[in-house]
Amino acid sequence: MRQAKTLKADAVAERRDDRGQMTSTILIADDDPVQRRLLEAMTRRFGYEVETVEGGEQAVARLTQAGARPIALLVLDLVMPDLDGMGVLARMRDLKLATPVIVQTAHGSIEAVISAMRAGAKDFVVKPVGAERLQISIKNALSADALAGEMRRISRRAQGA
Repeated sequence: MRQAKTLKADAVAERRDDRGQMTSTILIADDDPVQRRLLEAMTRRFGYEVETVEGGEQAVARLTQAGARPIALLVLDLVMPDLDGMGVLARMRDLKLATPVIVQTAHGSIEAVISAMRAGAKDFVVKPVGAERLQISIKNALSADALAGEMRRISRRAQGA
């Protein structure tokens, strides 16, 4: 049972598009509806499936939702009214959720970025983020996560041999 849970956690959240290509599902958490729509449109143009939520509590609920399509990446606003980005990162750590996170902030303070990276974020972007910067950040975070998953699979295979 433990191994089945681990394997499921290592699976990349993908499904096939119209051309048979695999697409990852990205969750966007931002309380600003305009920013949420902009990020959603950009991310869809990059070829990803997108889900959006309005706050941190909803993001954690979606990440832990049983039976739902797995989320490959979370784009997370640091400043939200219910549960802020740092709170989401702390909950993810407590729940042992390994979903990679890109944090975004309108207040590009060095202290906030350092805190978020120490709390587990893979990258950060400053609002309003340009399409090219966001696309590179998403690709890098997904590639690093896929590589880490492959390393875990190889390690488990070696230990089981």
